[in-house]
Parts: sequence; structure tokens; C-alpha cells
Amino acid sequence: MKEKLLELLNSYTEKNGPVPMECFTASYLANELSLSRNSVSQYLNEFIQDNKVVKINSRPVYFYGISELEKQGIELENSVFESFEDLTFKKEDFDRLIGSRDSLRHAIEQCKAAISYPPLGLPILLNGATGTGKSRIAQTTYEYAICAKIIEPESKFIVVNCSEYANNPELLTANLFGHKKGAYTGADKDNPGLIQLADGGVLFLDEVHCLKAECQEKLFLFMDKGVYHRVGDNENWFHSDVRLIFATTENPEDVLLKTLLRRIPIVVKIPALDERPRNEKAALLSSIFKNESKEIGKTIEISSLAYQIFMDTSIPGNVGGLMNSIRATCANAFLEDNQERDLLEIHVNNLPEYVLQLAPVINFKLQGTKDKKMVKLCFPYQPNPYDAKLIGVYERMLESYRKYLENPLTNRLLSESLKEVIDQYSDYLMFDRNQASSPNHEFTKKITDKIFSIVMNRYNLKISNNDILLVSRYLSEYARLSHELKNWLSNHTQEIHDFSELFQMKYPREYAIATEIVDNVGINLDIEIDEMMKIRLMLMICDMHREESSNKTIAVILCHGYSTASSLADAVNKMLNENIFDAIDMQLDVSVDKITNQLNDYLKMKNYFDDLVLLVDMGSLEEIYKGIKQIPNVNISIINNVNTKLALIIGSKIKQGEDISKILETACLDTTSQYKYIQNRLKKKAILSVCATGVGAAEKIVDLYKRSLPKNIDAEIVSYDYNKLVENGKNDYIFEKYDVSFILGTMNPYIEDIPFIAIEDLVLNSEMDQLSSLMKDFLQEEDIEVMKQNIIKNFTLNNIVNHLTILNAEKVLDDVEQLVIEMEEHLSTPLPAASKVGLYVHLSCLIERLILKNEVQLIEEPVEFIEQHGDFINTVKEIFSVVEMNYSVEIPVSEIYYIFNYIENYL
Repeated sequence: MKEKLLELLNSYTEKNGPVPMECFTASYLANELSLSRNSVSQYLNEFIQDNKVVKINSRPVYFYGISELEKQGIELENSVFESFEDLTFKKEDFDRLIGSRDSLRHAIEQCKAAISYPPLGLPILLNGATGTGKSRIAQTTYEYAICAKIIEPESKFIVVNCSEYANNPELLTANLFGHKKGAYTGADKDNPGLIQLADGGVLFLDEVHCLKAECQEKLFLFMDKGVYHRVGDNENWFHSDVRLIFATTENPEDVLLKTLLRRIPIVVKIPALDERPRNEKAALLSSIFKNESKEIGKTIEISSLAYQIFMDTSIPGNVGGLMNSIRATCANAFLEDNQERDLLEIHVNNLPEYVLQLAPVINFKLQGTKDKKMVKLCFPYQPNPYDAKLIGVYERMLESYRKYLENPLTNRLLSESLKEVIDQYSDYLMFDRNQASSPNHEFTKKITDKIFSIVMNRYNLKISNNDILLVSRYLSEYARLSHELKNWLSNHTQEIHDFSELFQMKYPREYAIATEIVDNVGINLDIEIDEMMKIRLMLMICDMHREESSNKTIAVILCHGYSTASSLADAVNKMLNENIFDAIDMQLDVSVDKITNQLNDYLKMKNYFDDLVLLVDMGSLEEIYKGIKQIPNVNISIINNVNTKLALIIGSKIKQGEDISKILETACLDTTSQYKYIQNRLKKKAILSVCATGVGAAEKIVDLYKRSLPKNIDAEIVSYDYNKLVENGKNDYIFEKYDVSFILGTMNPYIEDIPFIAIEDLVLNSEMDQLSSLMKDFLQEEDIEVMKQNIIKNFTLNNIVNHLTILNAEKVLDDVEQLVIEMEEHLSTPLPAASKVGLYVHLSCLIERLILKNEVQLIEEPVEFIEQHGDFINTVKEIFSVVEMNYSVEIPVSEIYYIFNYIENYL
């Protein structure tokens, strides 16, 4: 029945061709032959393995007979396709080359660019070892020019092997440029020459290094002007519009005149076979054996051991050498084979002797190990889907965002899923050995390194060399796919904008750093970065913050000597199997001031840490802490007479997370070392500005408050995320970094022992005394009076709304006033004056956010609120109906939840 199935499928294929008809499905074939669906599926899968049936992974799945498809002129390199388009797609010119989208990608892009350049292309020099395929690439470049309608179909491709004329350069010159009758003995008629013969087409000069200097020189004028003299005719000029391709196996700098090289702007490096990925070598093996199979009219099978030897052996001559060794192998097998069979089997003993001598040691297999002895060579080339990879990453990032929009509870899952997508692509860029490389990548890497060193230093962040390499590869791949990416981006403009807005609100500092990097990339690499790539950079910076924040202790060894500190730190880190210590090496005669400056430069690269441990070799360095620039809330420890044993003891205890003061006391008990412990350096004072509507509004409040101060104060005025304070409370890291005097904002986050001043209280002047009391640490009495007058002037309701939003303050306040009146009516409770003012500010900002599609994002979905306060939600929606219509917006539940909390605070 199995053979009947193949006969039936072949008959349908012969009659209908590759079309999506029911007769090509497994269920139809099973009914026709009265077989079970499982049996038919098993038989079909076996036929696919034997390269007798093609499978199309559509819905439903279709199957076709390979032999009939080939009779219909369909070239098959695979037995499984994703679509009918993939099956019937006719490959042309470069698409037929194995490796066209992998190891040969950059070379092919260079050839396409050169042959296409107006008006007559640019000269190309193909450089690669013997057998790498230079002639094939030259021929394919000519075919591409015809397919792309760069040259006419009747144009010629003329090949000249210069090595044939190595001992007779005059003859080569005459053949290239032509000669006049009587120019030399035997020149009995005019000869137009190969350059004229190739007019309008391509002239390929192979082994160009064999050209004598005088012949190279004669090419100069022609390459510059397109004109030349024939041999024996110095009066007449001849013209030819020919495109030139050169090839050499030698280093061009060593064998060609510099004046000739200057006229060849495109030098294409062709990789050796050993430099190409294994999937390409497997495909080359299959392709070569397939050609031999057609030549001799027999199916070829090869033993798994013989196949392994071909794959693992570095055969001289590259692709050409591999082709010769396979042809010799087939000839040996054919001699021993039964000529009546349609099958030719290849075994190890058929391989040429030189291949076996070069073969590496093959792994022995234990007796009884199951292994398929013979292999059917149908390993089609599967190119890496470069064009889809990065776009696929973008697609998956947006898919994660869509899931987040469906359920904002997945905030944490959004970050995790984005990280997973990006990590997978990063692994691909870093570790996929099949990935094609570009000579331009080194330049991109150098510039990327420079950009990050400047930006990271400014923001006290540290980036590893691996991350630099990774980002540079991202940028190289991004630049290559810019055209495809622009098409994709244009179809997702609004969604990407909303996605970006979400991250700008969640991570404003990281987004600002990413924006600075993107601006520098645009200036220095001429690459225009889109918002999706900017988000990817921002997430990388978020990871840096997390890594830096988790490093609570910094330990540094400082020693005099060429590499004393480095050697000591390296040895201890290796013993601890963790990078605990950094090192600073010092010259013997260097001053303490210079060492201190070096230490300060090092500390700039660090973000937040609690303890700084310094291990020094001499007493002169014990006072170095006095020169360290102010680092808020950091304990500094200094231990002298450092040695390996002491560093190992301290490093192991740091690794275990022990208290630093106890570590020092224990470590110095039985040694001559002494230590100093400078505890709890002062935190810098700070005033926090928060706004439930987002960090952007909090920054504007900061600006308004700074305008009200008569002079600069000894405190940071910091805008901060209201949601983070609500979520983390007093445990938030901002309180580790700063000594917070009070919080100023639109809604109270209720932080224990931290006073809160509401914006509405400043508008009504109701908490001016409390504010004055809090500001006594920073201002004199006369300055406080000036501040109060400025606040009365600046913190009017109109001014605040005008400052916090882009809306017309008078109009929006009229609308908001009506909203508040209706709320009071529905609540049947008059709101206090202070709460009204605060609500005016909150609702004004709310309307702006809805217009800008920048709603607040909740930490968690308010499930309980929705269940218990449905009436309130419906009421607010009803009240907002007029505003929604006037401003073409819609109020979401997340905003109603904030309104509810705001009113609850005052009722």
C-alpha cells in the first residue's frame, strides 16, 4: 500500500501541479486508499525523509510527488516548505549561491552595489584563496546585472585568465585592447580586442596578479576615461562601456601597482570554506553529490562515517577542492559498483587517499550503538532569516505590550517577557556561529565604545565590554535592515508611540540616557534609531541600575608598584571565584593627591553603594579618605599593610554579606594591620516633589517651587515617582540616598515621619506656617518672607494649571469646575475648599493626559475597587461624558480609581 500511495500522489501531481487541492491532503489520500489517517501520515513522512515527497506546512498541510514536480521544471533544494510561494519561487542570480544570505552576504552586497553604480559601475576586485568561488561570483554578478536590467540581455561576459599570458604579456595586451593589422608578426588583420567585444557587458580578468606592470599601467587610462589605443595604432582612440571585475588569490597590496589599486574602490573578500558555517558545507556537499547523481543517472547514498569525514576534514582547495574530492569519490565507487543498479553507495574506502590522510580522528562507536548506516544526501541549505530576526524581535515586543494593555496587572510580566525576547536575540548576535560578519563592524564597535564611555561616565554607570560588543552588533544589524525596518515601523506608528510613552513615564531617567545615546549614534554613526531600539537600550540601562544597586559594598586595593595591586586583586578574586576587589596601581613616587584623584575618578563610575573598603599598603594612604569627594550615606573603611591573606579573609566575608565593621575587627585581630572606620557619612538633604499624575508633572512642580525661592538652598529638590513611594514606603531607596525633609505634591503618599505639603494648601495659604518651619533649615527669616510672597504669586490655581499642562487654563478650569459641582451633587456632600483646589489641579492634568494618550499606570489592577464601587465608576463616567465629547477622550478605570482615592483622603 505504501508504493500505491506514492503512485497515487505522483499521478495527482502530474495532473494538477503544485496547487492547493484537497486531493493532496493526507485525509483525502487515506480515504482513497481505505487506509487509516495515521498510516498515511507515517508513510508520507518516510517519503519526505527519502526525498520523494514535498510537504507544504499550510493549513491544511499538502503533499506532492517530487519526481513529477522536477519534471515540471521546479527546482527543489528542500522537501519541506512553509508556503506555496516558497515552493514555486524561482531563484535567480545570487539567490542560487549557497551562503548568499549568510557568509557571502556582505560580499554579494558589495558586488551588487559596485555593478549597479551609475553610469557604468565600479571596478571590483575579488580576493580569496583558490577554489573559494571567485569565478562563480563574477559570473553571478553579470547575471544579476542582466536580471536587474542594468545591462542588456545580449551583453557578453568575457573571461580572461591572466595566468595563461604570464610569459607573454604583449600577447595579452594585444588580445585585451586589440591590434592593428601589421602591428606585429602574425597580425594579418585588425583585431577589435576583448575590451571591445565586452562593450556593454562585463570583462572578468582572473588571476590579475599575473599582469605585468606595463599591462596594468595600460589599464589606467581606460579605467579613468573609458578610451584606449589598439596595439600598433597610437592615433585613433577607441571607446568601450565595459564593467570590469578582477580576481586574485594573492594579497592585492603585494602584487598590484598602487596606482591600479587606487582605481578599484570595491575589494571583496571571499571567505575560505573553513571560515564558512557548517550548514553551508552540508548544503555544498548535498549540492555537489546531487549534480554527480544527475551526471551518472544514479541515486547516491553515503555512509554516515564517510559523510562525517567530508564534514570534518579540511580539504585543500576550498569549494573547488571539495568538488574534486567528491567527484573522485564517486568515480571510485562507480568502478566497484554493480552497473545494473540505480543506486550508487559511497563508503569510506571510496574516498581519495589524501582525504583519509587529512581526516581527523573519528569518535569510536561502541558495539550495539544504533546508527543509520547510509545517509541520503538531501540536506538543503537553510539560510539564516536575517531580514526576519530583528523585525521578529520587534513583533514579539509589541505582542508583550498588547498583553499588558489587556491586563495592566501584568506589569512585572511585561518586563520579564521583554527581557526574554531581547536576551534570545542577544544570544543569537553573540553566539550564533552561522551569523555573517561585516568588515564595517569594527568601526561601529569603536564608535559605540566611545559613545558609551562618555555617556556612562556622565551618569555614573558601568558597561561591560560584552555589552559594548552586543550593542555594536545590534547597530550593525540595524543599519543593514534599515529599509525593511522603516516599512515595518510605518505600519505600527501609533502603537509604537504609545509603547514608548509608557516607558518614558515608567523610567524617565533611563529613557533620557537612552535618548542621549541615540542622539550620539545619529551624529557619529549616521544611523537613525527608532523608538523600538531606544526602548531596547533603555531596558539595558535599567539592568545596569539594578546591577549597580545590588552592589552595596565596593572594595579597592591600592598598592605602590607596577602591578602589585592588580596581581593581588586578581589572585584573590580567582580564589573567591567572584570579582570582589578592584585595583589601583601606583608609581612609587606618586603623590597622595594624585592617588586620591584617581580614586575619585574610579568612584564616579559607580552608582549607589553603602560601604567603601580600601586596602592600602602604606601608612601614607591611611588619610586618603579625607580627599574623597562627598558621597552621601557611605561608610568608609581603610585597612593598612594589605597582603594576600588579609585580602582573602576580608573578601570572603564581604562575599558572605557580613557587617563591614565586624569584618574589619575580626580580620585585624591576629595581624599587624590596623583599620579606620568612618561611619554614616551625612546624607544630602532633599525635598521630594511627587504627583499622582506622573514624574513629568512632579518636575514642573519642582520648577515652580524653585522659582519661588529667593536663593539656592543646600538641598536637592527632587521629582520622584509617586507610585514607587506608595509601593515601597520608607523602604524606598530614595530615603537611603537622601535625608528627606518633606514631600511637596498633589497627593499624600503617607510616608512615616515625613511631612507632606499639598499644592492646594499653598494655593489657599493654609499651610504656610508649616512650610516656613520646614524651610528654616535652608533659609533665613527674611528669605522665608520673600519665599512666602513668591508662593502667593506663583501658586495661584490658574498659574499652576497653566504651568502643569499645555491646555488653556481658563477654559479647562471652567470645564473642571462643572465636573466638581456635579461630583458634589452626586455625592450629596460638599467638598472642603482644599480638596476642591487639589481636585481642580488633578482633573486638569487628567484631561491633558487623556488627550496625549498617557494615562496613569497602576501597580496592580484595582479589582476590589471595581467590585465594590461600581456605582462610583458609573457616576464619574456619566459626569465625564461632556468632557469626553468636547475633548474626544475616554476616561479609563485607572483614572477613576485615582479620583476616588483623592476624594477619600478628604472625606
